[in-house]
Amino acid sequence: MTESIMIEPSISMEHIGRIYKMISEIPFFKDARISAIEILPGGLTNSNYKVTIDEVTYAVRLAGAGTIEYLNRPAEKHNAQVMADIHISAPIIYYDETTGNQVCKYIDDCKTLHIPDFKEEESYLSMAAHVFKKYHDCQKEFISVFNPLKEIDAYIQLLAEKNFEFYEGAETMEKKIAEIKLLFKNNPPPQAPCHNDPLCENWLDDKKNFYLIDWEYGGMNDPLFDLGALSIEAELTDEQERFFLKEYFGGDLTEKQWGSLIINKFLCDALWAYWAVLQIAMGKSREEYWPYGLNRFNRAYTLIHNGSLDRAIKANQ
Repeated sequence: MTESIMIEPSISMEHIGRIYKMISEIPFFKDARISAIEILPGGLTNSNYKVTIDEVTYAVRLAGAGTIEYLNRPAEKHNAQVMADIHISAPIIYYDETTGNQVCKYIDDCKTLHIPDFKEEESYLSMAAHVFKKYHDCQKEFISVFNPLKEIDAYIQLLAEKNFEFYEGAETMEKKIAEIKLLFKNNPPPQAPCHNDPLCENWLDDKKNFYLIDWEYGGMNDPLFDLGALSIEAELTDEQERFFLKEYFGGDLTEKQWGSLIINKFLCDALWAYWAVLQIAMGKSREEYWPYGLNRFNRAYTLIHNGSLDRAIKANQ
């Protein structure tokens, strides 16, 4: 009897081999058979696949090369499990702390969200706000800290060690980063479990639950960083941002709350701008990562240029 296996043609032989090897070495899948491998959307760092094994679907992640240099994989394993336990993220079947490769239960019959979903359906903004609130207030502790300022410093240091260029205007950006460091030293922001990279494609809707997956950047952080990150990723208007924050806080906004969002949006874009250039320094495609980072850099720089960041810092002093 011939066994039929469905594999998307665009998947490389290398990744097919890695998937088979990984599954074959996991005791949970002893004597199991793969019947399909499909590409999952999203992710600049890793490669993600939907793999059907013995008629059950799983999400398989092949971690990107070099990510061990700047990601705390043991912390991700712990943090993701905490989120799975409170039904925010998918159940974890297998996690390799040395590589970051993982297998999770795939959320069947789910919709992967994209930018238009958040922009066009107000209900998704409300749902996201309540998911954020649920895990920010869950009283659980992540074993890692995600400090955007320290992350930026680390990326700057790595770029300096590799003698790699950054975008023009970096001096002005670093000056504002220093101002925020002083602000946070005098007025430390609250700390809670945070995702820190809640791009639209990390949200799944199965009409029963609303999930947030992929916790590799998870850590204790200012909760407003999560909200600022989603606002950027979903390309929200000012009006949509205000609705989003009202849903999160359960009422009208203070200038301090609005200012905190602006500060965190600035830090988010600055962080990923440095991250993008670091990817190039580590050998990835300049054609892909340079414009991605430049877009982030320019958006953060706009908050400096139009005075929004200065007003936000003043409101939080």
